[in-house]
Amino acid sequence: MDLEKRLYETLKHHKTNSAAPEQDLFKQPSVGYIRETDLGPVWGVETVYDEGYMHGQIELSCSIPRSAVEFFNSSGAEYDVDFSQIAVIDTETTSLAGGTGTYPFIAGIGFWSDNKFVVRQYILRDFCEEPAQLLALSDDLGNNTGLLTYNGKSFDIPLLRTRYRINRLAIPFAGYPHIDLVHPCRRIYKKHFESFNLSLLEAMIVGFERVDDVPSHLIPGIYFDYLQNRDDNLLIPILNHNRDDIVSLYLLAQETARRIDLALSGVCEDDRLLLSLGQILYRSKEYERSRTLLDSIKPQFAPEGIADETILYKSLLTKKVKDWETAQAIWHDMIRSGKYGCYPYIELAKHLEHRQKNPKAALDLTNAALRLLEFEREFASEISYANILLSLKRRQSRLLRKTSSIKKGVG
Repeated sequence: MDLEKRLYETLKHHKTNSAAPEQDLFKQPSVGYIRETDLGPVWGVETVYDEGYMHGQIELSCSIPRSAVEFFNSSGAEYDVDFSQIAVIDTETTSLAGGTGTYPFIAGIGFWSDNKFVVRQYILRDFCEEPAQLLALSDDLGNNTGLLTYNGKSFDIPLLRTRYRINRLAIPFAGYPHIDLVHPCRRIYKKHFESFNLSLLEAMIVGFERVDDVPSHLIPGIYFDYLQNRDDNLLIPILNHNRDDIVSLYLLAQETARRIDLALSGVCEDDRLLLSLGQILYRSKEYERSRTLLDSIKPQFAPEGIADETILYKSLLTKKVKDWETAQAIWHDMIRSGKYGCYPYIELAKHLEHRQKNPKAALDLTNAALRLLEFEREFASEISYANILLSLKRRQSRLLRKTSSIKKGVG
């Protein structure tokens, strides 16, 4: 039975089955408390962590270097985020697919208050308590100025926005700067990992490994079982899972920011991180800053793939900043290494033709690039091969005319 049908059957059973006594809905929960709001009661659970609490191998801190914010920003919008006033949001839902029929039966929020990191979780004992749940979440968000999520731009925040609209409540986070950490993590750690699941990153970066964690795909089904028998203990593992998500997410941001700050300060020995940050700055047209990071990578000590890519990006950077002497030296080194195909031949030929006015040397390099291109043909797409071949043929023809004119002039 799919989740949508199971939800329908659960709701139908709850409304028609006289064996499900109403008073069970209002009993004191086994953990947490009942929070009263203007829209009714909601089950809440609060966990408080002191600053300095060890989660995995990292100490919890409200101080996160702001130098990292630009690397967390994937929207292109100008904003500044104070991590001591950021709200970490994570939900557990009745479906993993989203949509208007999906309820966040646990809405979790983590935030700093009086030098303590507070995690509050609001749980739906029944769907009629959703307005109270959303209002309680709004009250907590009112003291914060930004959002931190993991894949929240695609799932958690659109879902919550929909639930607020359906319940005709004001959206409390409208206009908040939003860091969805999954996107910067993919850019920052792309040289380190192939997968970017939060559970992997919290283990590898934060040093936190879960024990007896409930698998995400089982969570909706467990909640439907809870709706039928009202056993609070069924939800305890899910509450632990949600709480760990929130704390791990904050610490992942904290530790990543610390590593970025070290790299920008010139005291980082992680060549993979330096290369990734350099590439991010390059794409942002921060060429000098990118070059500074890449120059701190020592190719003779870096892993082979990292060293080769670093040299490639250095060649691109020196060209962008018009440091032709360094660029020329790099292109010659690339040719000697034999690892870069026809690319350095093409770049050096352009330089010799247009800046050094040496068409003969440029023609020799162009001919060499044409020969190499045939060896690369099976590794390149047909379109890429055709475009490079056409460009080289045009350059070859032009250089032949130039060298011919020079010979005639000499004669």
